[in-house]
Amino acid sequence: MIIKLVEVKKVHDFDARAPRATPHYELEEMWINPSSILQIKADMAMKNNLTRGYLPEGLDTAQDFSRIHFGTGNNVNSVTVVGAPDALAQRLHEDNRQLLKG
Repeated sequence: MIIKLVEVKKVHDFDARAPRATPHYELEEMWINPSSILQIKADMAMKNNLTRGYLPEGLDTAQDFSRIHFGTGNNVNSVTVVGAPDALAQRLHEDNRQLLKG
């Protein structure tokens, strides 16, 4: 069973006229297998980006973000997703419990 999350992706825009690039982020749906998740922790840097106005409009300023590390063996990836670590962990636990009942 896989679950849908909302990933915060950094977009690399380059403007030759600008002295340096301004961070720009987009939201994108992603699907992940919960059994591949190795670690979930708070992403305070993304919370700071939200307060600075770098994230897309429409996000509540109270929104939390999590960094998820997932993979198998030596192939480990990480992404930042919308949601607090405890809320994500609870959702993963509920999805797994439903799977066992079914």
